[in-house]
Amino acid sequence: MNSLLPFRKSVHFRAGRGAHGMGQQQAGAKGEDVVVKVPPGTVVRSSDGVALLELMRPGQRALLLPGGRGGRGNAAFKSGANKVPRIAEKGEKGPEMWLELELKLVADVGIVGAPNAGKSTLLSVISAAKPTIANYPFTTLLPNLGVVSLDFDATMVVADLPGLLEGAHRGYGLGHEFLRHSERCSVLVHVVDGSGQQPEYEFEAVRLELELFSPSLVDKPFVVVYNKMDLPEAAEKWKIFRENLQAQGIEPYCISAINRQGTQDVIHAAYKLLQKERQRMKETEEWSGPENLNHVADAIKKERRSAMNEFEIFHDKGKNTWNVVGAGIERFVQMTNWQYSDSLKRFQHALEACGVNRTLIKRGVKEGDTVIVGEMEMVWNDEPKSTRPSNTMNSKDDAVRWPEFG
Repeated sequence: MNSLLPFRKSVHFRAGRGAHGMGQQQAGAKGEDVVVKVPPGTVVRSSDGVALLELMRPGQRALLLPGGRGGRGNAAFKSGANKVPRIAEKGEKGPEMWLELELKLVADVGIVGAPNAGKSTLLSVISAAKPTIANYPFTTLLPNLGVVSLDFDATMVVADLPGLLEGAHRGYGLGHEFLRHSERCSVLVHVVDGSGQQPEYEFEAVRLELELFSPSLVDKPFVVVYNKMDLPEAAEKWKIFRENLQAQGIEPYCISAINRQGTQDVIHAAYKLLQKERQRMKETEEWSGPENLNHVADAIKKERRSAMNEFEIFHDKGKNTWNVVGAGIERFVQMTNWQYSDSLKRFQHALEACGVNRTLIKRGVKEGDTVIVGEMEMVWNDEPKSTRPSNTMNSKDDAVRWPEFG
């Protein structure tokens, strides 16, 4: 894939459902994974904007949501006292999540600079790309990509990025549209309009915007290109511009992109920096080891394995309602199959064992109060100090009481 456009038509993805268990102690088959394809350079964020992971290279896979575990059959509850238990679990519901996807361009070299500096012209003469070119700002509204060939097996992908205005780090002009793509480039080619009134100021202004948006951008290796040497006003200012940058330890290149003069020197300088950056990244990856792209699913699994005794209780005095909230106890409720009488007894014992009943009593629960745990709603019964499902209490003479239920 090379874009996120397909997600405009399809936004819901659901993995396959596991099969039911069968006789002879046979577990049901697992549900099939759903694979969502995204283009390289995709940033995956949670619905509240927190970055979860990035998929940068073709073939990378990341597990975001694990499936729910299967429910156990009655054979799993067999004991010496109960050879044929009448109980079985439901399968655990799988987690759900809303995600935001953002595509950041992945290119080897990014051509940056102020509007109308000649970035698109440079891309058009060094590659086969045909970007829109005109003598006014913001001709480029979206990045253009071109492949530059230096030799039989030496190529690099070059991106012409939208022009940058002062204040771009705050979103002015096409600021964020420009800057988010520049983060993905290994090397930057900074094009300066030599015919401008103050080329030195233009260079410093763009560098400042890069730094204000992300300090890592100014640390990227870069080449400075002084363009439009075919114009007299640019040629006059070149000497002062070069001396100014040389004083900062930077050796700029002068070119006329429209006449293809000096462009090959720029290509080879950028490729030399790219080779060094690729080697540095390779050494860094070898040192740090393989990245765990399944950390989101691992965190969800850990949270869902939380103990039954990890819970909070919230009291609504106006409605006499007590809400018991905890991943472990709520999962227990969801997986309980209430068709079996042994399931009700097992659940009441679980409430006692994990401390829910003791905590309710300590907090001041009263006869008739509603206690909600996950999808189960119960009514508190002072005698014998327990809860029971609200749909079993039809009258005060109701003989069905926990834990003696069944």
